[in-house]
Amino acid sequence: MNKKIIIPVIFGVLTTIILMSVLIPINQKPTSPTMPINEKSVTTKTIPTREFPVNETTTDTSINDTATVSPTVVDLSYSSNSALKSALAAKGILMSNPLKFSGGAIVKYCTFYGDAEKQKSIEYCTSTELKDSNGKFLGNIHMVGSMNSTDAVLGIIQTDPFMSNLDSLKTTYQVMVESLVCDCWQDKKPGNLESVSAWVDAVKSHHLEAKKITSNSDISGLAQKHLILEVTTNTEGYLWKFIITN
Repeated sequence: MNKKIIIPVIFGVLTTIILMSVLIPINQKPTSPTMPINEKSVTTKTIPTREFPVNETTTDTSINDTATVSPTVVDLSYSSNSALKSALAAKGILMSNPLKFSGGAIVKYCTFYGDAEKQKSIEYCTSTELKDSNGKFLGNIHMVGSMNSTDAVLGIIQTDPFMSNLDSLKTTYQVMVESLVCDCWQDKKPGNLESVSAWVDAVKSHHLEAKKITSNSDISGLAQKHLILEVTTNTEGYLWKFIITN
């Protein structure tokens, strides 16, 4: 073969091989492309959740804030007998309609004070009878004062030596407070006592431990009233007197 022909042919073949080796990698797609995790990653902005501080003011209609408000003052009145009767009936305590006394009948039916001057101040008196849920006699509620105004209300209950009817006594005195003083005991907690029941228990414990004939406790300023709780040991057990005055 002519050498002049062979040389160009060889040169052409080599040129073709070189071009193919360069072009094929450029046009070939990768079979499994992989993007690094951190390549052009998108940053997600988290919206912070607001945490309300403990002392932030909120509105809650279920919160009882009556402790910051002075309780409504209830005036003692003979007409309160009907309200007492209804409230006691709801608790299983039966109360009779009031008997009314004045004049000479006061000495016979409404002598409650040992102090002569205090007793002399009674010009008018109403008296009701209490029975427990079993119809057993429990005691009396008396209202005393002048013809036009009530000065004091007395709840007098006799318990046996075992104080078996103490729950009925507590219920009666609690209703008297709620109906004639205010429904605010738990808010005010006079004497750091949680309830009327706790007050009765405290007086009972003190009386039994002191072994006195008569023990008493008084609370002043609850809805502008003066409350006295007294217990006396007698032959039948214990005589309790709860007195509410203006």
